[in-house]
Amino acid sequence: MNHLKKAKELDLRKDQFVLVGGSILDIHGIRKSDDIDVVVSVAAFEELHARGWEIDVEFQQKWGRKRLVHDAFEVYTDLYYKAYDYYMPLEVLRSVAHEKEDVFVQPLGLLLLG
Repeated sequence: MNHLKKAKELDLRKDQFVLVGGSILDIHGIRKSDDIDVVVSVAAFEELHARGWEIDVEFQQKWGRKRLVHDAFEVYTDLYYKAYDYYMPLEVLRSVAHEKEDVFVQPLGLLLLG
């Protein structure tokens, strides 16, 4: 799966989301990933939910956070770093992300912190 191409199917402005997690490993050719992890703005999260994307109830019960799931996508409003108990909001993540094929992606170094 081409994660960058698939991300464009979100039909969101590019400043409203950043690809993260396993997607980054796939994009860099490190290992394949079957899902697409995305951090989106709160407005984009609500828009996707209004489009019929489902809240992952099991995830919410386990982690106390909301996640949308649809097709191969897993969508969050922040990026959680368990080792630091830190929730990185989209605005901070996007400020350090880089663009690849017109899609913002998490820096590989930030992935190692998680």
